[in-house]
Amino acid sequence: MEHPHKQPNEVEQLKNHLLKKVAWYCMGLHACLVFAFWYAQVELLSVFNVLSVVTWWFGITLLEREQQSLALRIFSLEVTIHSVLVCAVIGTDYGFQFYLWAASCLLLLDTQLKLKQAVVWCAAIIVIFALTYTWFEEPLTYIDYQMFAPYLHLLNVIVCGIPMIYTIGLIREITINQQRDLETLAAHDSLTHLFNRRYAHGLIQQAYKSCINQQQPICVVMADIDHFKQVNDLYGHELGDEVIERVAQCLSQQLNNADIAVRWGGEEFLLVLPNCSQADAQKHLEQLRQSIEAMTFGKGALQVTMSFGLATWQAHCDFEEVLKQADVALYKSKHKGRNTITVAPQVH
Repeated sequence: MEHPHKQPNEVEQLKNHLLKKVAWYCMGLHACLVFAFWYAQVELLSVFNVLSVVTWWFGITLLEREQQSLALRIFSLEVTIHSVLVCAVIGTDYGFQFYLWAASCLLLLDTQLKLKQAVVWCAAIIVIFALTYTWFEEPLTYIDYQMFAPYLHLLNVIVCGIPMIYTIGLIREITINQQRDLETLAAHDSLTHLFNRRYAHGLIQQAYKSCINQQQPICVVMADIDHFKQVNDLYGHELGDEVIERVAQCLSQQLNNADIAVRWGGEEFLLVLPNCSQADAQKHLEQLRQSIEAMTFGKGALQVTMSFGLATWQAHCDFEEVLKQADVALYKSKHKGRNTITVAPQVH
């Protein structure tokens, strides 16, 4: 059950805005057909297009009220009836049957309609499209512009194709962007934008396998912001969040592309450094330690430091073992007075 104060779905809002544009386009097209059929002396179709204009205007009103599903069904029904009627009156030479494809596409955009139902209705519309060629071989009315039929046929294919391509193309773009956003949310911590623990496990195992196969060293680091509870108690959680965010940003900026930085929990971070020897890792961490020590927060009122525990990941160790080694080394850094780096002894 949705909460009454839930924020509107941005994707659905964009889709609704897009459908309104298409609806205005179609309403304008029907308005033009009112005069076109009147000029061609097909009064029945002219009058019907007046009703179509009213129908599309009503559908736009429904979209304004966010009744998207009902609007789409009305649009699809109108296009289906309209296409069949025009083909019955003047035949299929003018290409009005191709609007049936647009009607089927509109139904597929109705997310409140179950997929099986949508497929059945769309298939029925496409069957109607195919049957127009046998149902209406002899039109009820022959108009005086038969010589223009091939050109009008081509024009109708283009006119009905443009909104279909435009709508499906933009919805495709919206879907791709939404998928990227969801992937980012699933992989990253919302505050620091570093990898989260769940997602990082797969990356870490892959980095380890790659280094072992290529006989390259790999180091694991546990890092923790010193006295962070006091920061929250004295300065508040808002400044505490700023400290975590900026420290994480500092870590990200000074790591290599292949390195993996993870917010492990609260003010604790995990760094995995592939193709990095213990000596190189120590130098790198010392630079990080100095950079963090030089940072100021709260308009210069606060400085923080960071402690590090470094372990080399041996081929015979699993991740939990090397993580424990780095964690013990971090504890020793805390015990030694913090703001320092401790290297875990290598286990042979």
